[in-house]
Amino acid sequence: MTALLALDLDQTLLFNVRADPSLRVLEHLDGIALSGMTQTSYELLTDLVRHYIVVPTTTRTVAQFQRIALPSTTWSLCANGGILLVDGAPDPEWDDQVRNDCSASAPLAAVQDRLAAVADEPWVKLVRTAEDLFCYVVAHTRDQVPAGWLAELTTWATNLGWSVSLQGRKIYLVPLGLSKGAAAQRLASLIGADLLVGAGDSLLDRSLLHAADLAVRPAHGELHDLGWAPPGLHVTTATGPAAGEELLGWLGAQLGGQPSWRST
Repeated sequence: MTALLALDLDQTLLFNVRADPSLRVLEHLDGIALSGMTQTSYELLTDLVRHYIVVPTTTRTVAQFQRIALPSTTWSLCANGGILLVDGAPDPEWDDQVRNDCSASAPLAAVQDRLAAVADEPWVKLVRTAEDLFCYVVAHTRDQVPAGWLAELTTWATNLGWSVSLQGRKIYLVPLGLSKGAAAQRLASLIGADLLVGAGDSLLDRSLLHAADLAVRPAHGELHDLGWAPPGLHVTTATGPAAGEELLGWLGAQLGGQPSWRST
C-alpha cells in the first residue's frame, strides 16, 4: 500500500517561536526567527519523510513556504493546493487544472475590489493577493475585525462562489474550486497512492480531512473551536507544539503496519 501524507503546516506542525523559544527554529525572515517545531516533532517528521510520501500542504505562497527548512520532500502543495511544487519547481500542468477548477467562481478582480474598499480602515494592517489565486486581509488584532463586516462579506462572497475563513487575525477569501482536499486527492491519483492521510487545524483544512482515509487534527484551532469532530477523525489530547508532536507520533503508529512506499 502506498500512503500519501498531506500535512498542513502552520498551527498543525509549525508554531511561533516567540511564543515558545524552546522550539527548533525552521523559518527565518530578514534574520528574525519566526516558526519551528519541537525537536521530537522534527525527528518524527523526518522519519515519516523517509518512509512515506509526505506532502506539505499549506495556504502559504511559494515564497513563504520556501522560507521553511523542512526535511526534503519531492512534492509540496502551496496556495491552498493551487500550486504543486515538484522538487521545488511549479508544475505548469497543475496550474492549468486549477484555473479550470476555479472558473465557476467570480473573477479574482471582484474580490480584490471588495477588499480594496477596506484597505485604509484603521483595523486593517494589509490586504494581499496570493499567487493570483486568492486574497486575504490581515487585521492588527483579531478582536478588531468587525463582526458585522465579516458576516456581510461572507454572504457576499458565498453568492460569488468564494469562501471566507477567519484564521487568527487573517481573513482569507478563496474560490470554492481551490481546496486542499481536491488537490491532495488529485495528487494521490497522479502518483498512484492508494491511502490518503490528512492533518490540519483550520477551516481551510476541512476539505482535506474530509477527503482523507486517515485524518487527524490538533485539539486547538478553528476546527477545534467549532467542535468539529466527525466520525473517524482523530483529535489529539495535547495542544500547541505538543499537539504537533502527538499528531506525528500517532500517524507513525497508525502507518507502522503499512509497507513503506520506498520498499523494494
